[in-house]
Amino acid sequence: MSTKLREIMNDIFYNVQINKTCHKRYIKRLTNINQQYDLESFLEEFISCLKIPLSMSQNHISIDNTLQFAAKYAVSSYASSNSELCEPMSPFLEKLFEFVLKHHDAKDPSVRFRICHFLNMLLNSMGENAFIDDALCDKITVNMMDRLLDKSHKVRAQAIFALHRLQDPSDENCPVIKMYIFHLSKDPKVEVRKAVLSCMAKNQKTLHAALKRIRDVSDIVRKMAYDFISKITVRSLTIKQRNQLLNEGLKDRAESVRKCVERVLLPIWLRYFNGIYIDLIKALDAEIGSNVSILALNVLFKNAEIDEVINQIPIDETTKLIPINKLTSENCLYWRCVAKHLHNLSSLDALERILPELSSFSAYINEFLIMIFSKTYEMWEKQTHQFILLQLLEIIKMYDLSDEAGRNNLNDLILNMLLSDNYYSKEIIECIVYHLENVIPDVNTRLDLLSNTISKIRTPVRVPTQVIQEISAEQEHRNNMQKARLRVQLLELKEEEYQAIQNKEYLKAENRKEEINKVNQELMKLNEPSEANMVIVDDDIEEEKSDSETMIKCLTILCAMMRVKSIKTLMPTLRCLLNVALSSLDHPDDRVHILALEALGIFCILDKELAKTHILTFLLQFSLEQEKQEIWIVTLKALFDLLLRYGLEFFDISKSSDNNSILNKTNKPVKLFNRMEEEDITDYRQPSDNQAQNPDIMKILIGLMDNANQDLRTIATEGLCKLLINRRISSSNLLARIIIMYYNPANNDDTYLCQCISSFFDQFILYVPFNQEMLEEAFFPVLKIICDAPEISPLQEINPYNVAAFILNLTRNRGKESESINTYCVHNNLAFAILAEILNSDSKIDKDVLIKCLKDLDIQIDDNLSQEDLKDGIEKVLLMVNKFDKRLLNYVQKFKKKLESPGIVEIQEEMENNTDTEE
Repeated sequence: MSTKLREIMNDIFYNVQINKTCHKRYIKRLTNINQQYDLESFLEEFISCLKIPLSMSQNHISIDNTLQFAAKYAVSSYASSNSELCEPMSPFLEKLFEFVLKHHDAKDPSVRFRICHFLNMLLNSMGENAFIDDALCDKITVNMMDRLLDKSHKVRAQAIFALHRLQDPSDENCPVIKMYIFHLSKDPKVEVRKAVLSCMAKNQKTLHAALKRIRDVSDIVRKMAYDFISKITVRSLTIKQRNQLLNEGLKDRAESVRKCVERVLLPIWLRYFNGIYIDLIKALDAEIGSNVSILALNVLFKNAEIDEVINQIPIDETTKLIPINKLTSENCLYWRCVAKHLHNLSSLDALERILPELSSFSAYINEFLIMIFSKTYEMWEKQTHQFILLQLLEIIKMYDLSDEAGRNNLNDLILNMLLSDNYYSKEIIECIVYHLENVIPDVNTRLDLLSNTISKIRTPVRVPTQVIQEISAEQEHRNNMQKARLRVQLLELKEEEYQAIQNKEYLKAENRKEEINKVNQELMKLNEPSEANMVIVDDDIEEEKSDSETMIKCLTILCAMMRVKSIKTLMPTLRCLLNVALSSLDHPDDRVHILALEALGIFCILDKELAKTHILTFLLQFSLEQEKQEIWIVTLKALFDLLLRYGLEFFDISKSSDNNSILNKTNKPVKLFNRMEEEDITDYRQPSDNQAQNPDIMKILIGLMDNANQDLRTIATEGLCKLLINRRISSSNLLARIIIMYYNPANNDDTYLCQCISSFFDQFILYVPFNQEMLEEAFFPVLKIICDAPEISPLQEINPYNVAAFILNLTRNRGKESESINTYCVHNNLAFAILAEILNSDSKIDKDVLIKCLKDLDIQIDDNLSQEDLKDGIEKVLLMVNKFDKRLLNYVQKFKKKLESPGIVEIQEEMENNTDTEE
């Protein structure tokens, strides 16, 4: 009887593996057979057949078909109900669960994988409203929790799937969700993180975890994270989260992620707002997330009908304008985006439907200006008005300026806005100057106009003057003699001041300047008549304004007029305005000071002699108190721009902190690392002749990499990376600091800095000659810094081996392109140096790290003598490891085999990697 049952069972299991269409028929047949035999016999034969697909390692559709059939049959007798009352689980299903859970920790990883996979099928086959016993639920949870810690990532992924029906999103302490969140953020395998996102329930905790994954290193996980978030209503997200999602998703480097955001997330959000684009902009906050809103609208417009887009603009059909009293940040931004979209499509007819003639639009803006400056508003209302005004001015870019009347009206509007006393934001002024470039194409005419505008803004006040009515001849003679003596003294002091500046004796020059001011004051007193001999006359003398608002406006115009593409050199008109920037450097208002530095930086970019003269002006800004970080930021940007444009030699600055610049190296033998000659990477030395005359510019810039302010750290690091890539400087010590910054946990939240350094290394390897030699010289200093870091330092959290493996990967032989640049193998040198460091009893670098590094070396030694020396070093290390730490013996032995038979070891390593992938 048992033989017959076995034959029937084998026949059924054989047939169900072919396709799924016959499963229903064989489930009925198996149910009938079950009634003819006792439970133990039937279960024994069923499990006997089930063990075959559960033990198969390869993936095949027949295995999945068989397991699915077994799962469907097992739960076919399970009674699920819409109510919470349900019948007890059938003995067959209960015993099947016991069998599966008993073997979840099998030795073979493929069996563990299939067990988790089959358990997932069982739970999924139980229906939407299924219930299971608490004891069984706890047992499944505990066992699958163990599998979540499995060595094989494929087993962990299947355990994730197996647990998904046991999670409870309403329970804040749900253990399954806690494990999901842990693996989502910590598991190194993409497949596991992807599995979590595909089956994790949705609540505030899981949403927060998924939001972090939009910055995952894997584009597959990032796409899954966006897909997960798209199933959550937009109202559940904060404005900041919405903007972050769209900004990073629409700019993601992976096309698959961008398409997910464009084709899934954004359309779902738009449907939530019933297709109303302006409501979507409100959800993103037009003023805070204007750039994101523009980006999102541009994507949505690609698949939208033109009529549908136009009809949502609340314009008056007669005037083609939004009534001024109905202007809002959202509808104005939307109006601008639609106009830009139609302009890009060259759809002139559609553009005419939403925009009036330029003269009418200029009058419309003027009417809006009268409205917003006619009475007092709250601060938030003023900010909204400035935002709306900027959008209206941006719309003008869509106009054709061939209409002379419209162009003249626009010119009048621009000049009236510039000359008025009303406040305008920096963006508005820059937009106005941009329009002026199109209105007045001739550079000289435009510069003269703007120069006169700046002059008029600064000198609007007319003051009546007082003159002498009568004075005696004797008194006049004495005054003239005294004036002559003072003028001679003034000329002598000015000559001494000039000589002091030429000799770079700045302290002496400052003293002479103070004496010159005193002499000028005495001259002014002699020129002032007494009250008895004064009369008021009608002659008017202009007095320059220097208040903060006036200077901010003038300097913003100055910067904007120099930034346009047509300005390539420092023209005479611009040179006359240099004094406006220089005189503003001493202004008490930091906002004016910052704009003055920006203007001076542009002047220096346009004229190299000015750059040489005023570079010390920028350096002196670092003597200001620490609180003025904004001034330091602007100064840093200007300094890096100048150093990149003109080079360090132009300013008499040393190019390299190392004893010998890598750029000057020839094909000579390279000296290996020597601890006695090791240089502290914080010490950026310069030649002594420069130290006597100039501040140590590079020391200042490198010191800012450790500044407490995140923006300063980022700008300093980015600037130094640019100098290295453009070969303006060459320093392995600086390279070591950049590597440390990349791995420093304190910088984990600075996404821009991490991306900047990551991109730097990609470019550094490709475009900087002798890059591998520099990385070689940085290898030991980097490890030493990490190992010597104090206990309270965040560097203690860095895994030194990860850093070492990173450097070794960068210095790996990259084929013909690499060989054409480097005449020797860096790893050959590092092999000797690492072995020597391992054997060095005084070394503070962790021996474990150095020994693990041996397996990452790609050595290419053909010289027999060198090979013998290397083998001798390996034997000494083997003796040391065998004596003190046998667990590291395998690394040394692998390195030894690689030296003896490199091809065989490479094949073995490749096979091991493939095996790990298949598990």
